[in-house]
Amino acid sequence: MNNTAYSGLSAYSGMMKSDLSPLMPVKHPDGHYAGQGNFTNPVAIQAQGGNARYRQNDLWMTAGVKLTPIKGLIVNADYTWNYYGWASTQHVRNFYDYTAVPGTENYYPWTNPSSVTRSNSDDYYSSFNAFAEYNLSLGNNDHNMKFMVGYNQEKKRTQYYYAGRKDLIDPENPAINQAIGDMAIDGNMGQWAVNGTFARFNYDYKGRYLLELNGRYDGSSKFKKGHRYQFFPSISAAWRLSEEKFFEGVKSWWDNMKVRVSYGSLGNQAVNGNFPYLATYGINTKYGALLGGGRPVAVYAPGLVSSSFTWETVNQIDFGFDAAFLRNRLSASFDWYRRNTKDMLTDGEVLPAVLGASVPRQNAANLKTVGWELSLEWNDRLANGLSYHVKGVLSDYQSTITKFNNPTGLISQYYVGRKMNEIWGYVSNGLFQTEQEANAHANQSYLYGGKWTAGDVRFEDLDGNNKIDIGDNTLANPGDRKIIGNSTPRFAFGITAGLEYKGIDFEMFWQGIGKRDWFPGNGSAAYWGFTNEWQTPLTTSLDYWTPENTNAFFPRLGWANGGNRNTSTRYLQNASYCRLKNVTLGYTIPRNILDKIGVSRLRVYVTGENLLTFTSLIKAFDPETLNNMTYPINKKIAVGLNLTF
Repeated sequence: MNNTAYSGLSAYSGMMKSDLSPLMPVKHPDGHYAGQGNFTNPVAIQAQGGNARYRQNDLWMTAGVKLTPIKGLIVNADYTWNYYGWASTQHVRNFYDYTAVPGTENYYPWTNPSSVTRSNSDDYYSSFNAFAEYNLSLGNNDHNMKFMVGYNQEKKRTQYYYAGRKDLIDPENPAINQAIGDMAIDGNMGQWAVNGTFARFNYDYKGRYLLELNGRYDGSSKFKKGHRYQFFPSISAAWRLSEEKFFEGVKSWWDNMKVRVSYGSLGNQAVNGNFPYLATYGINTKYGALLGGGRPVAVYAPGLVSSSFTWETVNQIDFGFDAAFLRNRLSASFDWYRRNTKDMLTDGEVLPAVLGASVPRQNAANLKTVGWELSLEWNDRLANGLSYHVKGVLSDYQSTITKFNNPTGLISQYYVGRKMNEIWGYVSNGLFQTEQEANAHANQSYLYGGKWTAGDVRFEDLDGNNKIDIGDNTLANPGDRKIIGNSTPRFAFGITAGLEYKGIDFEMFWQGIGKRDWFPGNGSAAYWGFTNEWQTPLTTSLDYWTPENTNAFFPRLGWANGGNRNTSTRYLQNASYCRLKNVTLGYTIPRNILDKIGVSRLRVYVTGENLLTFTSLIKAFDPETLNNMTYPINKKIAVGLNLTF
């Protein structure tokens, strides 16, 4: 069996989205479940197509110990063991599909032949942690120190098998040994482990000067010997200026001021596979032909692997402050950071095609991220009893490649100076209004080899060579493309505001993104609309070009001209937005009324979620998900009460 057969709705659900006929009856008048060519009748499949059964077990056991051998010293140790396993049986039962035309019934193609498959997966995980802490205070508790040292290790082992066979002797009896058709067996095993030691030292002097030192020495089985272990240090310090004598002159309005600085390293071992440093052979045992009385086994040449790749290292420096003013009614916090990701695990320099192998993963690039975050909050209570608060948070960041070997400057690869998530595209200056206009324009055959005509997208000839293409696809010769946007979500913000007055409470939360570009992509049928007879277009797709609608947003009907859907300024979307995520209005009944009925507290409220959204993004797409095929973010209104006796 070269592929797993479908079993009822569990495996066929993906196809139901595109070939479901909304006009199909559940059953014909004669009592048979309805069919209509290759259209899906989900009720018939669920009732007749078989079933899938799953069993899962997830067991966690943890044991720990805590010791205090001397004053100030605490020793902790714990061990955790986890078993997670699942098993499944999928039974595909073939059945007749009865169409509206008598005599054309036949086995439903997606459930024929009958089959049975069994799968099993076992996952074993264990972890061990041990650390000791020691606290010490000197000089009338002016000098406070804390020491910690520890060890951590984790292991995981997995195994999986799969077996199946087609053509059940009795379609009602899903047993592998009761099938006579093609069979398949597959399985795999894997394991990984990490361990490390760590230490920390904390010091503060009268709560005024704060210092913390950290160090980790981590190892991962995902790297080969000699490259498995790496040391990651960090340091942070803070100074509470408001505790100094020179600050006393402004204490009447400036309550608190603390400045912070930190620098540290973290390691990343997130690479695909458990042993990515080993070159592995591919094996194919599924040839259908018999040679010399047996089926041959093919072994493929292994792919290339880097001989020295190791941990990806993230070094970050951070400057910040925390401040409070006007009897702590106004508070502010700010952080600026620069994160340098060294030795990024990514595909290396493009290799000649004659090599016949893909580019191996290696520590090939460096990335710099610069960002900041600002928080402002005001809390106050007036003499009449009204209390209110407002808090705003704003942040931004950008990431830039600072090292990568790309000597030709290929745009399709990383290059020094590249902003992450930048969008390269063409500049569009409208739609062709006549066939003559299309014929007289620069040659756009690189984008689409067919005939360009009225209603198609017109692209600008930026390099002046009378043709629209990508040039050499390099920074020196990008053809008629340029950077037209960036999909990084920037200037993320949130605003919270609320008040309380004589039992009335109100709270609202606004959230959004100040700048973000988005292009739907060539294959986004939901955006582009009319794809084929199976696709139901969105209402936004109705604004397409016709001789009577020359000012349309979308080009003329027809999916064949894919050139119209090339990334361009015309269809680049502004995905910034502001959304009222939550708003709540409540009222708490006065206590003197509640005492008469024996109730301690009673609050009634009404709350709403996602009630307002401000965005220029095309309708039918949500700016938070940028995908209309996910479960929609709904507007919600709820009424409730909180009652305490």
